[in-house]
Amino acid sequence: MTGRFWHSDDMRWSIVAVAVLALVTGCAARGTDSPWREFSPPQRDARILEFAPTPGGVLALGSIPAGDARAPAAWTTSDGSHWKTVPVHADSPYAHRAELISAGVGDHTVVLGQAFGGAHANPRMTIWSGDATGLTEHPQGMEMFGGPHAIAVTAAAALRGTDLLVGGWDGPGGRYGAAYWTSADGADWQRHADDPALSSTPGEQTGAAGVATGPDGFVITGETLRDSALHPITWTSPDGLAWARHELPGSNAVAAQAGCTAHACTIIGQSIGTSEQALCWSSPTAQPVTGPAATTVDTLQVLATPTRVLSLTALDHVARLDTIAPDCADRQQIPLPVSTAVARLFTLPAGLLLATTDTDRSRLWLHALP
Repeated sequence: MTGRFWHSDDMRWSIVAVAVLALVTGCAARGTDSPWREFSPPQRDARILEFAPTPGGVLALGSIPAGDARAPAAWTTSDGSHWKTVPVHADSPYAHRAELISAGVGDHTVVLGQAFGGAHANPRMTIWSGDATGLTEHPQGMEMFGGPHAIAVTAAAALRGTDLLVGGWDGPGGRYGAAYWTSADGADWQRHADDPALSSTPGEQTGAAGVATGPDGFVITGETLRDSALHPITWTSPDGLAWARHELPGSNAVAAQAGCTAHACTIIGQSIGTSEQALCWSSPTAQPVTGPAATTVDTLQVLATPTRVLSLTALDHVARLDTIAPDCADRQQIPLPVSTAVARLFTLPAGLLLATTDTDRSRLWLHALP
């Protein structure tokens, strides 16, 4: 298998290139000349943590207040201003308190939710599937995603008839490492904690941070800890079952997320150390190009277009939006409308939809196209 990376359904990004050009020409993000226009949220105090494409627009996923907790919620829109509530059917106790945090779109939409409670502070994962007309939870056995061997479940993806979740697990050999879960219907899942490419071998510890899809398969981003240093890694698979490992140049760094066109992926991550720095790989063999630095750097989201890459990064817990050339050069900052630690992007025919989120609610913004 080559070191090439892949991208999911081009439907999501058909107008992103135009949106990016409009963004780059925008000036200050505050004041009367702000290129961002605020819209009302779909429900009062809604938190929006994920966007997923639908045939007519976007599916927004998150939660709404429910007494002293939160309840799962979802909505659809075609323009960012007119919203329709999507029925969400919870079954298990933790599903009624879950926030919907990640999604993948294949033959259907698979959604990952999380709630907190019980005897420990680890998140209780919930699994949902459906489409823009409704989402249904599929209760799982306690030790499918949790229990004494669980580490984390971090992200969801889907490609055609295969649903995929990635995270970490204490594998059969007793070594923590990257793991993944697959399903054909979103309901019945199989855990893969001993894959020869992903699982930890003697002397290392692998970790999976994110997952993307493309015309040729899945790409997982992450790292391996070896010889007291972190090394950035990606894994690729045409079907979610047979995986190949690609170690990227650099050390003391992680590969966090991939943003892909139909032909290649740009990988965004960060160095790890006393002073951290955003990193960009234009290919699996290219040296990383450095970006902004801070005490802590976290990659929030990566969106690729045919001509530019949009990167949301948290620098000392403050989100920053950059547009970058596919070769990782020409990084330009796009000021956000407000200071926020959590943000999510999606493209609509009307422009770039942005959700900025705090502990209680999200605010929605749209950058209008000319």
